[in-house]
Amino acid sequence: MLPRRLLLAAPAFLLSLVPARAAPLLEWVAGDLPPFGWSTPEGPRGFAHELVAAMAQRLGRRAEVRYMPWARAVRMVAQGDHFGVFPLARTPDREARFQWLVPLMAVRYGLYTLATPANEGRLDLAQRRRQRIGVLRGSPIVANLRAEGFESIVDAKDYHDLLRQLRAGLIDAVYAGAPMLEAAMDEYGHPRTLFTLQATVGEATLYMATSLGLHPAEAQRWVDAHRQLEEDGTVARLRQRYLH
Repeated sequence: MLPRRLLLAAPAFLLSLVPARAAPLLEWVAGDLPPFGWSTPEGPRGFAHELVAAMAQRLGRRAEVRYMPWARAVRMVAQGDHFGVFPLARTPDREARFQWLVPLMAVRYGLYTLATPANEGRLDLAQRRRQRIGVLRGSPIVANLRAEGFESIVDAKDYHDLLRQLRAGLIDAVYAGAPMLEAAMDEYGHPRTLFTLQATVGEATLYMATSLGLHPAEAQRWVDAHRQLEEDGTVARLRQRYLH
């Protein structure tokens, strides 16, 4: 590195010889959200997790994803400048706060109750508004419930905790993306026959997203890697494995 007094007097061609500070590389974080990504005793897995690993391999990078509570992961990406996260719902309130790399899946959000005689009549939304509804902490879909007049909303750190609370009678229903909650039922040993989908309220498209400050060239590298994996059939194979 040139001394400061020489830098001040150096012509432009000499300044070009000074190494520029490299833009930080993308680092991935996520929460336990089957079927997109979650931790298991054998290691992390899931559609988006394995997709990130395949993209990283294309780029010659380490395929590493840090798992943590979902709300913390989203906050880290929103407040940082070089983090990526999945699967993030693209909602109006988030639109300008993240870079949206690639879409993963369109989902509908549903109200799930226990499949008990008391729930066979399928109460309408007006009747459900008085019940305790569980949602994933940090999820923007709570706005859908509030728009429908729901007031007793209980949050939880992950789907495993939501299902536990529902089966223990601590909440009356869970409001979540259908593919994620149903995959969590399978993963955490809760037979799907124990639950009933009472209604769907809202929908969104889930994305791989990054911090707003991530350098555009770095973001484009990952987009290009995803395009290549679409072309060679990798994306389709992973989708068939996890999202069928």
